[in-house]
Amino acid sequence: MVDSELSGFPTGGDPEMIAMQRMNENIFDLSRFELSPSVELCIQFLFNIVMCSVLIWLFYYPKGRRKEFATTFMLFSAAVFLLLHFMGGVSLDITVGLGLFMIFGIMRYRTEMVPIREMTYLFLTIALSVVNGINNLDDKLILANALLIILLLVVEYVVVRRREASRLVCYERIELIQPERRKELIADLEKRLGHKVLRVEIGSVDFLRDVAFLKVYYRPQQGDCSTTDPTMKINEKSAFNS
Repeated sequence: MVDSELSGFPTGGDPEMIAMQRMNENIFDLSRFELSPSVELCIQFLFNIVMCSVLIWLFYYPKGRRKEFATTFMLFSAAVFLLLHFMGGVSLDITVGLGLFMIFGIMRYRTEMVPIREMTYLFLTIALSVVNGINNLDDKLILANALLIILLLVVEYVVVRRREASRLVCYERIELIQPERRKELIADLEKRLGHKVLRVEIGSVDFLRDVAFLKVYYRPQQGDCSTTDPTMKINEKSAFNS
């Protein structure tokens, strides 16, 4: 009798209803605790920062090695979380989320030489912060964050286990771009770049200047950046457009 009262469920009643109530009850729900709004905000903000830090510093940074992007992701995470948290009283629908992704999608196409991996992690950071900002901290929210981290773990360390870097090259020996001389081309690039070349993509070819624009993929050494250096400019911006 006492145990039933302490559990929060009535001693009498339909056993099926009691079972359903127990199934719907969250093991952890921040709203069940009598916390001030400031303390609740700090806990949720810390939770979001921890989850985004795992995403950025454990998955993105070990392969990307780009601190400027990593710090940008962290700041975006904090800003989006606070924005959505304080807009909690405003009627939000799916157009808000779509609007955010549309804005940054436009930025992706308007910003020069931003690697797709960096933009992908920016989208993930924004999405995670949006979810954490508009929902209370409970079992479902923790599970959603855990599922994203598990997916990243599988993708980054199981599906894509081997690191790969790329460089844009303006290459003058255009006689080697012929398919039958591909081995000579790779050997020459390995000698010049000092890396084991995995594959080569050939972009535009300028026969007037006898140069070709190549995208060279290679296996980076420890500490090397695994994406194309954004400071390297190629005049022909559409050299690799299909």
